[in-house]
Amino acid sequence: MKKFNELFNDTEKKKLKPLIFLAGICILALIAISVMPDGKEEEANVSTDPEVKTSASASEAEKEDLEGKLTTILSKINGAGDVDVMITFQSSEEIVPAYNSNTTTETTKEQDSSGGERTTTSSTQNKTMITSNSNEPVILKTSEAEIKGVIVVASGANDPNVKELLYDAVKTSLQVSGHQVEIYAK
Repeated sequence: MKKFNELFNDTEKKKLKPLIFLAGICILALIAISVMPDGKEEEANVSTDPEVKTSASASEAEKEDLEGKLTTILSKINGAGDVDVMITFQSSEEIVPAYNSNTTTETTKEQDSSGGERTTTSSTQNKTMITSNSNEPVILKTSEAEIKGVIVVASGANDPNVKELLYDAVKTSLQVSGHQVEIYAK
């Protein structure tokens, strides 16, 4: 086996040294990247889609605020007594920002020498979020959280008239169907 000095002359050796140095740096960089934590666990909980923006802490605070308001109102109904309310949600609040979109479609027809025909269609879409002067996104629509069900526990719910008043008050205030509301006595 020939030695390195015998395989290459001096000018070839000068050309190879920077390449070998660059290859060494690339190998070190790959090793460093593979050893570093990639942080995918933290990113999995954060939505990167700007079209749908939800906040777990904000929605939880809004849920508690809504439950508190409903508890206050229902406890003021004559005969209701001590009232507790629990609301469950199907989905959280959804905010949809405005976009400028540009779609380009290109169709190419080709024929080969044997009479065969091929049609190729390519489409590209470019979406840009519209922002205000203060760099905040312009909101097209905000959908409220969808209520799945409501449970009311009241000390006065033994009385059928009070139970009916509580039932109607919940349906009216939250705009939910009757099958989504349950009233129980304490």
